[in-house]
Amino acid sequence: MNKWLILTVSIGLVASGFAQQDPKAFLKQVQQKYRNAKTMDMNFTITVEMTIGANMNRQQVTGRTVIQFPNKLYAKISSPGMGEQEIYSDGKTLYLYVPSAKQYMKQEAPKDFRGANMPFLGMASLLFALIDEDLDRPGSNRKFAFKGNQALAGKQTRIVEVTETEGNSRSTIRLFVGTQDRLIYRVEATQTTKIGGGQSGQPPQQLTNKITASITYTSFDKPIPASRFQFKIPKDAKEIQPPPMQRGLPGPTPQPAPSQGGRKP
Repeated sequence: MNKWLILTVSIGLVASGFAQQDPKAFLKQVQQKYRNAKTMDMNFTITVEMTIGANMNRQQVTGRTVIQFPNKLYAKISSPGMGEQEIYSDGKTLYLYVPSAKQYMKQEAPKDFRGANMPFLGMASLLFALIDEDLDRPGSNRKFAFKGNQALAGKQTRIVEVTETEGNSRSTIRLFVGTQDRLIYRVEATQTTKIGGGQSGQPPQQLTNKITASITYTSFDKPIPASRFQFKIPKDAKEIQPPPMQRGLPGPTPQPAPSQGGRKP
């Protein structure tokens, strides 16, 4: 057989297999890659928009999250509304530090950053809520679809869309996944809800929440020095006591509403 014909047939078979792959199965591969990783060093730029009728509020947050599973962490969050906050966990003690106030709080480090401890991850909590999501949740009416390809910062990504409707609410999440490395480089999450109306006599309004996250990776599943997770207390910093039962960051940590999934031990 002519070598060019062989090459053409081979390319066609690969393309056909790629096109026919189930989008849910593709996302499960992505989830498993993150669940298997021991370390990550990521940078985030997140824009949060909330629109009710003609009124719109917009906030941008930047941050970095460095994690060594199960419970070593460095996270930094910066925004015009919240200022700058830092979180450190060396696996034994967790510190929350606000540089502008020269104040810090400390507590025993959690055993991991799943569930109620996920907000400690800072902006990465958005990503891990998706990674820990149960894609086979009973009763879900989710629909999964591929929505083409797009180049982001020189990387070719495949777009996977997940839509779900529940009552008066509809959510759409688009994940931009590297075609070669299966890493998520962008998340677009939109939720629309009809509110008001009914017996109030007022016409219903549409509430729209939109989160757009751009993600870059300094490293993924590579060794990270232990010093990265250590907090060196500044000489002029003052320790304050956390309010009773306080968990997570003092401030917004945008997340989609996940079901109870979980990182595998």
